[in-house]
Amino acid sequence: MKIIHNSKLRPIDLISIYFSLFSLILVIFFWDRIEKAFLHLFVFSAVVVFAYYIDPIYQKTQNKFIRVIRDWYSLPFILHLFEVSSDMNKIIFSDFVDPFFQNIDQIIFGYQPALIWGKVLDNYFWQELFHFAYFAYYLFILLYVYFYIKDKQSHARYMFTLLFIFIFCTITYYLLPVIGGRWWEIMENYRTLTIEYRYGIFTRIMAFIYRNTEHQGGAFPSSHVAITIGINLSAFNFNKLIGWLILPITILLTISTVHCHYHYFIDTIFGIIYGVVFYFWGNNFYNKLKVNQHNV
Repeated sequence: MKIIHNSKLRPIDLISIYFSLFSLILVIFFWDRIEKAFLHLFVFSAVVVFAYYIDPIYQKTQNKFIRVIRDWYSLPFILHLFEVSSDMNKIIFSDFVDPFFQNIDQIIFGYQPALIWGKVLDNYFWQELFHFAYFAYYLFILLYVYFYIKDKQSHARYMFTLLFIFIFCTITYYLLPVIGGRWWEIMENYRTLTIEYRYGIFTRIMAFIYRNTEHQGGAFPSSHVAITIGINLSAFNFNKLIGWLILPITILLTISTVHCHYHYFIDTIFGIIYGVVFYFWGNNFYNKLKVNQHNV
């Protein structure tokens, strides 16, 4: 806790630094098991330095451009953590553990929802609806632009909780290499599940994304669901009307992760749990860090 008591670092800078230091230790100790280890060594080191100095630089210069960078750097950091979820997930297990999670779904349903749901409702309307809901995850980030314009203090809290949720998702990804519903596509050449161009714009957008990514991992829990839950809870806290308006999309998105063959059902359940638990825990932790910061 030395950094907390000897600096005025913001809460989001503190968790960025501590998590990056933790990840750096993992990269160094498990270098041979990590893909693109040098890249992650560089990025995590850069985040430590950047997060430590960015706020003091802004406080000294009061430059508006630097403030924008300071207030938004956690977003590209989260994007990097998505890459990390594939490259650093073989620390404990040397191979994917998808059969274990498939077995859980099999016990619950007697079949594999990640295979069946998208085939049962396989027509233009349902495929476009669920792929739109899944794609809405990226559109939801625009809400944070609205938060930022209206109330920068609230925005700082919401960005903290967003990163807090994703950090705990990433820690789980370090431990559990799970591809998710795309396992059949990647391992057993079911080539039409997520990469076939068909139906309308949203189905095709998602097919394009997965045709052009080699991402393998980061499925348990579903960060798509966890982050969306965090965004929806933030929206309720900021403006209840916005929260209610996006709630139906959040529900559809949760279903879409399975329907679109990206996740197992159990991934979505734990995505909901992570989203709720770490959102509220993150808010409480944010308050404690702010108290420490003010007491310096």
